[in-house]
Amino acid sequence: MNNTLAIKNNSEIIKVIESRNAQMRMLSIYVIAFTLLLGIFNIMLGEVLHQKVHHTGGQLAKQVYDLKIDVITERDVIAALAENHGFMLEPHEAPLHFSAFMAEESEVFSYKSVSLKLYHWPSWIAESYLFILLNLILIGVAVWSYRWWCVLFKSKLKPVLSAPQDDLPFTLAKSVEDKIEEPHIDKSNQELKQLPPENALTTLYAIQNNYNHLFALFYCGQPFPHNIDLENHFKLVIVKGFKELSKISVKLLPSGGLAITLENISQTDVDNYMKRLHQIIFQAALVYRGDLSRKDVKVGVCNYRDGADQTIVYQLTKSALVQAKQSAWQHIQRIPFNYTRSIELAEGADTLPDYITKKKFMLFFQPLFDLATGEMLQHEALIRIRHKSLGMLSARQFIPQLTNETAIVQLDQAVVEQVIKLLEAEPSSLTVSINVHPLNWFSRQFWLWFDKKMRSFKGSNKLQFEILEDDFYQHLPKLTSALSAIKAISGTVLIDNVTTSNKIGLLEPYKIVKGLKLSFELIHNIDSNLKQQKAVRQIVLQSTRINLPVYGVGVETQLELNTLKKLGVVAAQGFYFTEPLQEFNQVTSS
Repeated sequence: MNNTLAIKNNSEIIKVIESRNAQMRMLSIYVIAFTLLLGIFNIMLGEVLHQKVHHTGGQLAKQVYDLKIDVITERDVIAALAENHGFMLEPHEAPLHFSAFMAEESEVFSYKSVSLKLYHWPSWIAESYLFILLNLILIGVAVWSYRWWCVLFKSKLKPVLSAPQDDLPFTLAKSVEDKIEEPHIDKSNQELKQLPPENALTTLYAIQNNYNHLFALFYCGQPFPHNIDLENHFKLVIVKGFKELSKISVKLLPSGGLAITLENISQTDVDNYMKRLHQIIFQAALVYRGDLSRKDVKVGVCNYRDGADQTIVYQLTKSALVQAKQSAWQHIQRIPFNYTRSIELAEGADTLPDYITKKKFMLFFQPLFDLATGEMLQHEALIRIRHKSLGMLSARQFIPQLTNETAIVQLDQAVVEQVIKLLEAEPSSLTVSINVHPLNWFSRQFWLWFDKKMRSFKGSNKLQFEILEDDFYQHLPKLTSALSAIKAISGTVLIDNVTTSNKIGLLEPYKIVKGLKLSFELIHNIDSNLKQQKAVRQIVLQSTRINLPVYGVGVETQLELNTLKKLGVVAAQGFYFTEPLQEFNQVTSS
């Protein structure tokens, strides 16, 4: 019996030894494979960073060209710009013992007529922190993976070692016992496992749920000089002003404004940081515009927590900035992000029509300006609802919640009635453009009401109605009643959200159509997008053949405006010209 048991134990020991050898072979293969992967990763990372340097150099050459800096006579200016972008005009002397590895690399960057020979440190030196961080992460992942693999391997050996140790040779049993240890169990981990899952994660990662982030946009009433780097200037000042914060971001937007993010702020300190931010921005602006007053610097802020929808955060911040610009004495406004905002709107969809019927709304007016003369041609009516808990809501926010046909009809009826009242109170030679809900273009109820309402209104020829391009072309046969009702009052139609020139020729028989409005997607950043410019050029060409003017919407920068002029767009509207105005007489008297 004892001999049989000894043979069995010896067999198990041999299996343990063979398993150990297999484990060591796997470890060797694992280390070799990981080393190769790590080398490939570093080569690829170096190539990506090199491409980044090449792109930055090209942008610097473009900046020198745009600023019309003479490459020969203004070397000091170019040197400053180069240093700001991480380049040098002349090579620095590398440490003697490392000169073979740390010598600067030189490249020639060109843009049109400008060519710059610049020096820069190798990417593994300039971005050494990135190499170190990513390599440490990869090594940590590899070690963690191997450790768990070992734990799983040992769990398979545990039944083998459960045999009575007295039957094993003492030295061999001891050596196996030494090599295969039970995993260390930490008491703190045991306590952690006893917590609910949410509390466990909070304890493990030290998540502070009461921390907020601030996203801000700011507007200055006076333009800054074109030859300064606004992003770097304000980033430097804001980082110095908030040294206690670990995460700060300052980004220059395509529209020319600045977006600022401050992270990990206590809920109780949000208002204090908001006021400090306005003060710091004002002081930074004074460096380049000494004639500024505090009322010239307006800031909109949205405070939010991790997981917030960034699109909604941006929209709320923009709304806060609009409120600040409209206020004569409150130069900074804050709208907090509410996770239940969309839910509250959806749940309150049944009550939204009450805001219309009870006249709890306002009309704003967006003027359209002639790009040749600067004169105002017409203005677009925009509805806003005063929600009891969510504040001022734009049409884009609340109209999708209106699913009842009656409520949709009442919406446009209320807008038309309000415009009529304003035109009767303040007669104007300018046209008022009204966006009709897509469903109301096919609503017999709305156009019967419209025909009856217009009988007693003398200024009906001043009304213009906007319809989406897709709706007009796709449902043209169904628009007969609507177009007839508008034609009967000598009103006009505007095709909105135009994206293509393919079907413009179909508009020629419809004399009631008096113009085309380009989509915002074609306007935004058109100065730097050749594809958008080509599309607008084709639209203008086709519309000119049938004598239809083309209008731009959402113009935010001088560059966008200049490009539209060159392409033949005759008029435009947007924040570049003015904010939507609250009172009709403000528009007509401008």
